[in-house]
Amino acid sequence: MDFKVISFYKYIELENPESFRNLLREFCLEKDIFGRILIGKEGINGAVSGSKEAIEAFKSKLIEDQKFSDLTFREQEVQSKTYHKLVVRVRNEIVALGVNANMKNKGNHITPEELKEMLDNEEDLVILDARNDYEYKVGKFKKAVTLPIESFKELPSKIKDIEHLKDKKIVMYCTGGVRCEKSSAFLKEQGFKDVNQLKGGIIDYLNKVGPAHYEGSCFVFDNRLGVDMGEPVTECEHCQKPCGTYINCHNLDCDKLFVNCDECKKTTKNCSEECKNASRQRPQPEKPKRYVGTITNYFVKSKIAEAKLVKPLIENTKISIEGNTTNLEQEIKELKFHENEGLVTFPVTERVRRNDKLVLVE
Repeated sequence: MDFKVISFYKYIELENPESFRNLLREFCLEKDIFGRILIGKEGINGAVSGSKEAIEAFKSKLIEDQKFSDLTFREQEVQSKTYHKLVVRVRNEIVALGVNANMKNKGNHITPEELKEMLDNEEDLVILDARNDYEYKVGKFKKAVTLPIESFKELPSKIKDIEHLKDKKIVMYCTGGVRCEKSSAFLKEQGFKDVNQLKGGIIDYLNKVGPAHYEGSCFVFDNRLGVDMGEPVTECEHCQKPCGTYINCHNLDCDKLFVNCDECKKTTKNCSEECKNASRQRPQPEKPKRYVGTITNYFVKSKIAEAKLVKPLIENTKISIEGNTTNLEQEIKELKFHENEGLVTFPVTERVRRNDKLVLVE
């Protein structure tokens, strides 16, 4: 896979979040990185996606700042970018709990390996899910205690539901760690005596120890809407077959998250017949273009194009050559490689121009 998605966070006092926002936004635009980054005086919380090279450069850019030299990343390889735009914003909270929580009171970190061992040994502890109801609906740790919340801001008002657990050993978890870190501090301030948090969240747990003690999929806040971790615990809302994949209803006036299997997606991407017949439907996204090179020269008499490749190209491959005044689609019948690395020539049926782009036709 040529792309990565990473998530990261750190609670740390930042004096000038606006300046830091501008720096990160410019870097992401330069490297063609999409995602969502929230910056505030309490720290940074983000998830971004791009080519492997761009993401490695982004990580290096962050950790070259001494304040973030110990930053850790939750990483996954993906087929394409998992976000369709870039958002970098300054917020009062990098994750909105809505109440003050002193981060010096945060719960102890427990590694994925340590949690697995605890669960293997059936230790007396409570696994507490700090996520929203639509997230844990499609997957959670087995025997986890869940809270009936639709947003993180509702969590403080639901703590009364678990006051009987104040003397128990609690291990909180969320997708990547940022929510349970803040809510663990809040719980300790409410009198919970032994509060811990899963370091790196579900994503790190999956990466390091696999799906042991977890059931279903893991909801994520990007275009994927979920990562498979095992057998589904939910059913497709159309055919009732086991499925753990959400999509948004394509009726723009509904936009409801619902479970829809791959087979049913072929016939409908709406949650109901009423929504299927609605006039305002979500436009179908175009498949991402796979650029393989750039035209560097065109020989008029022989009708030969010269190109500099950035990705491999072989004969009998169908390509599109695109430019301001060029729109040519053809199959590469003959391909000649030259001594200069990445430089090739091939016959074309029409005139092409320098700087036109070569795109693979799927």
